[in-house]
Amino acid sequence: MDLHKFEDNANVFFDPNPHTIDFFEVMIFENGNGQIELNGHKLDVTTNSLFFTSPFQKKSCKIDPATVKGFHLVFQNDFLSDFFDDKLFTYRLQYFFNSQYPQYLQLQNEDYNIIKLTLNEIIAEVKNYQNDSLHILRSLLYFSLAKLNRLYSKRYNISPDTQSDSTLYKFKEMLEKNIRSTHLVEEYCRLLRVTRQQLNKMVKAHTGLTSKSMINNRLLQEVKMELRYTDKTIAEIAFALNFSESNNLTRFFKNLEGISPSAYRNNYQNDSNY
Repeated sequence: MDLHKFEDNANVFFDPNPHTIDFFEVMIFENGNGQIELNGHKLDVTTNSLFFTSPFQKKSCKIDPATVKGFHLVFQNDFLSDFFDDKLFTYRLQYFFNSQYPQYLQLQNEDYNIIKLTLNEIIAEVKNYQNDSLHILRSLLYFSLAKLNRLYSKRYNISPDTQSDSTLYKFKEMLEKNIRSTHLVEEYCRLLRVTRQQLNKMVKAHTGLTSKSMINNRLLQEVKMELRYTDKTIAEIAFALNFSESNNLTRFFKNLEGISPSAYRNNYQNDSNY
């Protein structure tokens, strides 16, 4: 885990070029001016705004460092899973691995001040590390992440529950590991050893979606990343994502996004050039 204040060295945190990170990241802006492109969404940096990035997602930042005040929190999955003795911990948090909603949240002043106080306590504890500091850091970090999960869930009207049947979180984990090769509900049910009805019930209670919709949203996100950040042809993308043919990918994309993959790519390139 690493936690810093933006204002201590703002220039190191904001890369304007699209890039991939291999860790979890929470960017917490008390003040700032600019825009972050994350997971296919272009989001404005405003007062009390937070951005959540999962490993291997694409991100770019166009931010004026002189305007920035806030916190930069990063950690590896192994650190959190070992820290909290829970291998599925990050999958329990709605703001990570979420392809339905933007991984973005704006807080009211009262809520922001609570998070700010907790993060300042973490920084102070790290600077004055003692024999019992590990317990205090674990408590403060868990509180921060769980509190943000509640606030994020309330904002997007989804379940804040982090203690549901572990099968649900294993499903989210399997989606991340297998989405480029497996799109069938039946295959995930086989891997999880549950029926389609059982999986749908769990997913619906937690996300409001069916398991098929959750798979489609995650697959759509993967297609968008290929269209935005690679020069692969539609046929090459279809092959990479295990569509039987390019027409199936085009039909899938148009049904969910309303335009063709080629039109989506052209729109993105035109926006970027502008």
